[in-house]
Amino acid sequence: MNISDPKQQIQDYLAGQMSPEEEKQFDSWLKQNPEGQKLFKQSAKDYQAIRWAGQWDKPDEKQAYAQLQQRLHKHRLYSGLWKYAALFFLLLGCGIFFWQRHIPQPLPLASVESRANHKFPTLTLSNGQQVLLADTLQIISGSSSKVNILQHDSGSLSYTPIRDTVPIKITYHTLTVPKGCEFSLTLSDGSRVWLNAGSKLKYPEVFAGDHREVYLEGEAYFEVARNEQASFSVYTRDMNLQVLGTSFNIKAYPDETETVTTLLSGSIEQHYPSSRQTLKLLPSQQSHFDCHTGNLQILEADPEEVLAWKNGKFIARDKTLEEIFRELTRWYDFEVVFTRPALRQLRFHLHTNRYASIREILDNLQSTNGIHFSYIGNKIYISQ
Repeated sequence: MNISDPKQQIQDYLAGQMSPEEEKQFDSWLKQNPEGQKLFKQSAKDYQAIRWAGQWDKPDEKQAYAQLQQRLHKHRLYSGLWKYAALFFLLLGCGIFFWQRHIPQPLPLASVESRANHKFPTLTLSNGQQVLLADTLQIISGSSSKVNILQHDSGSLSYTPIRDTVPIKITYHTLTVPKGCEFSLTLSDGSRVWLNAGSKLKYPEVFAGDHREVYLEGEAYFEVARNEQASFSVYTRDMNLQVLGTSFNIKAYPDETETVTTLLSGSIEQHYPSSRQTLKLLPSQQSHFDCHTGNLQILEADPEEVLAWKNGKFIARDKTLEEIFRELTRWYDFEVVFTRPALRQLRFHLHTNRYASIREILDNLQSTNGIHFSYIGNKIYISQ
C-alpha cells in the first residue's frame, strides 16, 4: 500500500473512519514500515489523551450510585449521559495509560521506590535496584559489566553482551509490565519477546552454557533465535516448554485456570510436571491445560485472534462476556461487576482497535444482546 500522507491515514484509522478493506491495507503497510510504527504509537498517544481529556465532565458519584441502585432493583440498567461523565473520573483515577507510557522523562532509580503511580514498566536488576522504563532513549546503569542494556524510545529494551565476556554466575533481571501497558525486549541471545499488559518475565542478563531459561507470568509472544547448542525453555506456573528456534505465544495469567500455548512456527515440546504429561505442538496448534483438573487438549488456533494484542487490536470470536472483560480490564485497568451471574456466559464477537477509547468499545458491545453499562468510580456495572 502506498501512503502519501501517513499522519492523515493514522488519524483516520484511530477515528474508525476506514473501510474494512482500507484498514486491511493500512495494517499491511504498518507491519512493513518501522518508521510508520513509531509515528502510529506517538499519534495514538496524542489522539487518545486529547479525546479522553475532553469528553467527560466532573461526575456526581452520589447521584450516579442512587440511580444505579434504583435500576438494579428493577433488573434493568439504562445508560444515560451521566455514565460518560463518570467514565472520565474512572480514566483519571487509573491514569490515562497510553499518555503515561509515552512521557519522555528519564527517572532516577531511587524515585521508583516512592513513586505512587506505577503505570510504567519496571526493570528489576540482579542487585534489587528498579528502573522505571518511561519511553526515552537511555542506557540502563546499575547493571553488571556483562552486558550493555539500552532502552529505546519506541518502548523496548535490548541486551547486547560485551564481547569475550563469559559470566561465571548467571544473574537475573525481571521485567514487570503493569495493566494498561505493553513492552518488548531483545534478550542477549537475540531472541525477541513481546509482553502483554499485567505480565512479568524473569530472564538472565546473559545466557551461558547449553540452556537458555526464562520464567513467565502473564502473556508473551516469543521469537526465539535458533541455537543448536543451547535449547530455549520457558517456565510458567504449571508448564515448561523447550525449543531450539521458533515463534509462539504463551498465556499464563495467575487469575486464569488455563495455560494456553500457541505455536506459530517451528516446533515445541511441552512438559506438565503436576500431571506428568508431555506433548509436541505443530504450527497453528494450541494447547489448553487446566491447572485445577489437569485436563490437557490440543485445538486448532486462530493466529490472528491469538496475536491481536501484539498487533494493536482486540479480537474476540464467539467469546464469553467474562473472557472479553478479562482482557479489557487488563488494558484499561478498571473493575467490572456483573449484576447477574448469567451475564458472564453471554457470547460476543469483537474486532476493534486496541487503542480505541473504552467508551467506543463498550458502545459497540452495548448495541447487541441488550447489554447495558453503568459507571461509578473505577467500576463498570453490567446488566441486561
